[in-house]
Amino acid sequence: MFKVNGAQANRLIGRAAALLFEVSPHIFAALCVAAGTVLLTSGVTPAYEDRLDEVRAILPPILIELSHFGASISGFLLLLLSAGLWRRRRGAWLAALIVLLAAAVFSLLKGLDWEEAAQVLFLAAAMAPCRAAFNRRSRVFEALSPSWVMLVLTVVAGMLWLGFFAYRDVAYTDDLWWSLLIDREVSGFLRVGAVLSLLAVVIAGRSLVSAPGARSHGPASEPDIQRALTVLQTGDGVMPDGWLAMLRDKALMFSPSGRTFLAYRVIGRRWITMGEPIGPQEEHLALLWAFAELADSYGGVAVFYAVEETALADLATMGLAVRKIGEEALVDVHAFTLQGKSRQNLRTAINRCEREGATFEMLPTGAAIADMGQLKAVSDIWLTHHIGVEKGFSLGRFDPDYLALTPVAVVRQEGRIVAFANLMPGGDRLAVDLMRFTPDAPPGVMDYLFIRAIEWARDNDYRWLDLGRAPLAGLENRRLAPVFARVGALVFEEGGALYGFAGLRAWKAKFAPEWRPCFIAAPTSTPLALALLDVALLTSGGWRGMLGLNAKRASPAARPSEAPAIAEED
Repeated sequence: MFKVNGAQANRLIGRAAALLFEVSPHIFAALCVAAGTVLLTSGVTPAYEDRLDEVRAILPPILIELSHFGASISGFLLLLLSAGLWRRRRGAWLAALIVLLAAAVFSLLKGLDWEEAAQVLFLAAAMAPCRAAFNRRSRVFEALSPSWVMLVLTVVAGMLWLGFFAYRDVAYTDDLWWSLLIDREVSGFLRVGAVLSLLAVVIAGRSLVSAPGARSHGPASEPDIQRALTVLQTGDGVMPDGWLAMLRDKALMFSPSGRTFLAYRVIGRRWITMGEPIGPQEEHLALLWAFAELADSYGGVAVFYAVEETALADLATMGLAVRKIGEEALVDVHAFTLQGKSRQNLRTAINRCEREGATFEMLPTGAAIADMGQLKAVSDIWLTHHIGVEKGFSLGRFDPDYLALTPVAVVRQEGRIVAFANLMPGGDRLAVDLMRFTPDAPPGVMDYLFIRAIEWARDNDYRWLDLGRAPLAGLENRRLAPVFARVGALVFEEGGALYGFAGLRAWKAKFAPEWRPCFIAAPTSTPLALALLDVALLTSGGWRGMLGLNAKRASPAARPSEAPAIAEED
């Protein structure tokens, strides 16, 4: 028989008490929702006539009416404050205590409802000693989450229905809005119902369109950029996507040691990372948890975009839902060859480019500064004839400071740069980011550039050349597959008019890459399709950019018909 000695019993009791203390904010949040619902229900139902007569004998009607109104407002405030209690806000704890005490007074004054007053006082007495459990800083206005908005709207709607049901026999007249304590408090119900309905709609609307934390977590400061650059240059646990932090369009979060960072943006209620943590593997999980907790402290949710298989164990530990969003094309530079019938087009591209005087050059880190004028000219022409505007977040843009940080592969023709791509180093791979070329470049110029870049990577002890992602590639349209995957597969196969998904993958496939899946992860309550839409908005610079309304394209007459088109992937 299992026996527990005194020391073990004390230890178990201590751990149970600590666990109860840890979850107490959630318990008190639920109890405040219940208390608020009780106060609102009491406010829309008739009071006991004998108790009300006793109050009328002592207090003037206006004070009784104000107490009735105050009790209902107190109930509504408890619904709002419960969200802050759930998030462990110090200010919500203090405000809830004040509201509970006020609600007790209002309950007595509006009709000697001592049972209701005793309940809210008991809740206040239970909350008072638990100050230490509410350890997060308060905010002046904190947006409610969609689930809390639905809760508030549901309770208010239920209150209105109950009130109209309780007073269904009372004939409606305009006098009811101004009369005091007639027709069993129906006047008070109408006024309270109108005020709370308006407040609920305003608060719900503001909460649903707010972006909690967006203003305080904007682009990283210059000191943080330099800290991240040090991590990238150190090379320990660096992934190529980490260089996108140097675009200065993301916020950065560092581990306590400063050796690992995470780049992210806030859009709406979603805090979206660009890739996984950059730095030593042993610090990844702690930083992922810290980021998720930071987002939660603002009422947001953490979304991890474009993460690789190596991060799946950590994301599963966090209990997140994971979905495949596409594949990355990694060319094994040691296995790559131009031999064979399937590589005839690549050999043709090399011969044609070199016959027309094209030469390849790899500009080392910092060397692109001397040719920045030519690079900008190529970029401007390419933008005019293609997407029209720069992208961001998951893609690089033309930025002299950014391009100076990484090697840049260029193709020259008669000494003039006609094509270039910057390459982001990370571990044993180089990843292609920005790709630009001029309309008068030799046909197949980007094939030529990538082949020479593969050869350069092989000669400089890299294992892989990362050609980037093929969005929605590899998703399965099967009966048992998730709806997310089936819709994605349909868009990939049939969405050519919207975006060249299949064409982009086919173009990369001719280099015989190894296709590796990439994923998006978020809490199970988060619609991943909407999270991907937010990523697209961040990458395109908003709705106008995503819909192509900002594009400044060349006229059809000026647009060369033979220029190869290579889409930059989202």
